[in-house]
Formats: sequence, structure tokens, C-alpha cells
Amino acid sequence: MEKIKSILSKFKIVAIVLVILLITAMFNPFSINDAGERQVIQTLGGDLKVRFAPGLYFSGFGSKVTTYPNNVTIQASSEAKASPDADYSVKPYRGTFSEGDNALLSHTVKWDLPTTINLMLDLHTTYTNINNLMTTTLLTYQNQTASYSAQRMSSEAHYSGGKSQLNAYFQDQLRNGQVLLITETKTRKLEDGSTKAYIDVREKLNEDGSIKRSQSDIQKYGIVASVATIDEVTYDNRIYEKLKAKIDAASDEATAKQQLITAQQEALTEKAKGEKLIATTKAREEASELQAVIQARKAKLVAQENLEAAKLNAAADLVKKEAEAKGDKLKVAAGLTPLEKANIEKETRIGVARELSKVNVPQIVIGGSGKDGASPMDALGIKMLMDISKNLK
Repeated sequence: MEKIKSILSKFKIVAIVLVILLITAMFNPFSINDAGERQVIQTLGGDLKVRFAPGLYFSGFGSKVTTYPNNVTIQASSEAKASPDADYSVKPYRGTFSEGDNALLSHTVKWDLPTTINLMLDLHTTYTNINNLMTTTLLTYQNQTASYSAQRMSSEAHYSGGKSQLNAYFQDQLRNGQVLLITETKTRKLEDGSTKAYIDVREKLNEDGSIKRSQSDIQKYGIVASVATIDEVTYDNRIYEKLKAKIDAASDEATAKQQLITAQQEALTEKAKGEKLIATTKAREEASELQAVIQARKAKLVAQENLEAAKLNAAADLVKKEAEAKGDKLKVAAGLTPLEKANIEKETRIGVARELSKVNVPQIVIGGSGKDGASPMDALGIKMLMDISKNLK
């Protein structure tokens, strides 16, 4: 009996300890907050408090503590490219570009929860835990923003170098609010004269010129997208076919333009060569013509000079002859000088003597036709020569 009482006594003690431990566990006034987290404490009286600092702290008897991470990473990606470090991961969300082209948008966003007590308490009151916040708001807002960002450009613009612009649109709207857009169908004139319809997308503006945005719980509760990226855009097959056709057309157009430029350049080169040849020929002909003109002018000048010289020479000869004639006239009028007279007489005598030497003077003159004497006429001629000779002495 005593043994049974002893066992019952020990059992009571164990039960009391267990009850005390259970009560202590249920109404533990102490909590521990780990680094990288914050905790919202709700007391038995319904008061709410926030603990940001890590470590052990007095939370109060019977308080309810809800733990939130300081930040969460949500990823929309294929299973093959999903990060194991993401807090929440789903498959890519389908988005739409401005011209209606669809694509799967893979993206990753790191969300920082609010850092002030009031905003954190409001957030907790609305969502009560982090899972509810991620699935109902953060993921939905992230997917919508990715799609709204794609609507601000065409798939062709994105493919042709607009990836960084799409990422910029995504980050801006996550942090500052989604942009309200105005979409219109317009036409533009192409180089060949034809027209093409396109979708014009622009931002709605407030009266002060700022961009009009829609506000959500993201901005309301101070949640910040500290890191946001569009990781991958997977176009529909139809888009790839369209892009390929545009790329081929653009390539053909570029080739045609290059060929046109080359042809134009060749034409300009040939034109330049022709103009150069014409200029060279013209210059050569003009030079030849100028040379001929100069030579003709020179010949004319030489002829004029020769004519003037001939005139001067003729005039000089005339003057000389006139002078000689006047001199002879004067000599005749004034009589010859002794020297001139002596020279003339000398030349005359020499000439007469030369003629007389040629004549055989007969000693006897006989009339008739005898052979041994001179005829009367011969004798008369001889007589005249002899008289001239005597007069010259």
C-alpha cells in the first residue's frame, strides 16, 4: 500500500511538472528573433508590437508572435532555370506586347518589407503572414507589371535591342506604380510610298505633365522591389516566324540599299571620270587654241615688224637713191672734181688703147678691092680713134 502511495505521489509530481511546462510553453513571455527577420507580437490584450532587432526579448505572457523575413525573393521561371534560393517560385507568366504578340516572361524580384513600425503593423493586419502576402499580392503585382511593361513596346522593338528598355520599364513600375497607357492605331508612310498600320502606345499624363500611375498595396505599405530583372522572354512560334520574315526583309532591304549605294557611288565615280576627261580634253583644246592664237598673234606681230622694216628699208633706199641722184645732179652742175675727172680720163684712155691695139693700122690707103691696104671706111674709123686718143692727151 505504501508502495502504491509512493508511486501515485511521484506521478502527481510528474504531472504537475508537465502541466507547469505546458503552461510555460503556452504563456512563455520570452521570444527570440533571428537576424534577417522581424516579428509582430500580439499580446493577450490584443496589442500589436514589432521587433526588428535580433536576439532574445520579453514578448509577454501568452503573446502570439508572427515572424516575417526582412525580404523575400519571388521568381517566375521554368523549372530548369528556377533558383533554389528563391522564397517562392512559379512558372513564367504570359505577357502581351503592344501589337498583340504573346510571350512567356520570366522574371525575378527581391521584395524588401517596410522598415517602419506603423507600416509593418498595417501590413500584418491586412495579410497576417508572409505566405498570404506573397501569393495574393507580390506575385500578382509582379506578373502584371511584367506584362504592362511589355505592352509599352513591340516584340520587334524588344528583339531589336529593347531588352534593357523592357527591364527599365519593369523596375520603374514595380517601385513607383504601374503606368496608365493610351493605345491608338496609327499609320506611317514607308520609303516605297506605301503605308503601314502600327500600334502607338504612350503614357497618360497628369495636368502637371507627370506620368499618371495606379497605386497598389506595394506603394501603400512601403514594400520596395530592391532587385528586379526580366530574366528571359520566350516568344510564341508565330512571333519567331514573323520576326524571321522581318529580319529577312530587313536584310534584303539593307542589301538592296547597299547595292543602290554602291551603284550610285559607281555612277558618281564614272561621272567624275567623265567630267575629268571632259575637263582634261577641254583644257588641252583650250591650251592648244591659246597656243595657236599666241603663235598667230606672234606671226602677225613678226609680219608687221617685217613690213615696217621693209618699209623702212625701202624708204632708206629711196632716200639713199634720191641722195645719190641729187649728188650726181650736183656734181654735174658743179663739175667734176679733178680726181674724178682724172679717173674718168684714165679709164677712157685705157679703153681706147685697148681698142686700138686690136686694129692693124695700114700705112697706105688704097681705093678699090685690093687686099694689101685698108678701105676708105676703115681708114675713117681709125682716124676717129686716133683723134679721140689725141684729145685725151
